[in-house]
Amino acid sequence: MVRILVLLVGVPVVNAFAPPTARAPFGALSKRRCTSNTHHHRNTNLLHPSSLYTDRKYNKSTTAREVVNGIQLADLLYDETSLAFDAWEWTANLGAPAALVAGAVLVTMSETRGEFAPRQSDRKWVRVAKQLTRLFLLSSFALEVISIFVSTVTGTVLLSHGAVAPVTKAIGYGSPLGLLKHHHEFEYLTIRIGFLQGLLNWLAAVALEIMIPKEKEPLCARRMNAFMTTCLFTIIFWIMAFYNHHLTFYGNYWHMLARYGLLFRRRFFCGQFRPMSLLYGPSSLLSIFLGWRAFNTPPDTDDVDDADEKKSTI
Repeated sequence: MVRILVLLVGVPVVNAFAPPTARAPFGALSKRRCTSNTHHHRNTNLLHPSSLYTDRKYNKSTTAREVVNGIQLADLLYDETSLAFDAWEWTANLGAPAALVAGAVLVTMSETRGEFAPRQSDRKWVRVAKQLTRLFLLSSFALEVISIFVSTVTGTVLLSHGAVAPVTKAIGYGSPLGLLKHHHEFEYLTIRIGFLQGLLNWLAAVALEIMIPKEKEPLCARRMNAFMTTCLFTIIFWIMAFYNHHLTFYGNYWHMLARYGLLFRRRFFCGQFRPMSLLYGPSSLLSIFLGWRAFNTPPDTDDVDDADEKKSTI
């Protein structure tokens, strides 16, 4: 009986000498903490005006992934800096194989440049195959260089920001690639697509180079070339199947390309004005025009020298 009286009297006494927050009921205290966290997230200046998604005011029903619609790099904070360091290691490790592929592409381009110049005597499919081979080689080299450059820059960004306080965690990714996907999705897709597509373009160019018949080539050599060409294209298909089976965050490679196209359009065409667009915009249009003209040049103009070409273009 004495113990019961002590408990009944002791609780109000302890509560009277406790701090104001401690005297509050448990439900009210939890509500106050949630309100404090919500207010903190609303004033952390993490939302960027040019968000990739529709900006919405934060409320209790908003999920953690919907809170950070677009993050400005100046105020960017990660859940854990260790995850950012692991993501940097991933970007650094991917640069080495991309550089190897780029070097192999350069060797292939230098060896086949004179041999793969279109000639007037070439059949139509041979002519198209030669043009596609050079296009695949050039695009492969460009994609691998872009992958190396973007991975280097993204790695610098990953090591340039700190971590948020534990009370302000609202993102919830649990892996280094999840961090990249959430904060730097455009850069993440640029690195992955650039490396893989550059590798596939190089393999396709090698396959076309083998398939194109050479002068005075015997029948047995042509059959062997057809066999090696089909083997290379089979390897390409197997690579795509293996890649789709182990893909994370996206359904398949085509889903990645569609998502990247959407992010590219929003980044460079639907956002704020970019001064460099005055240079890369006209340059892109000029490249498209020159490519269209190269693929539509008739075979009877292959023997025209440079002087006649200048007169015809003027």
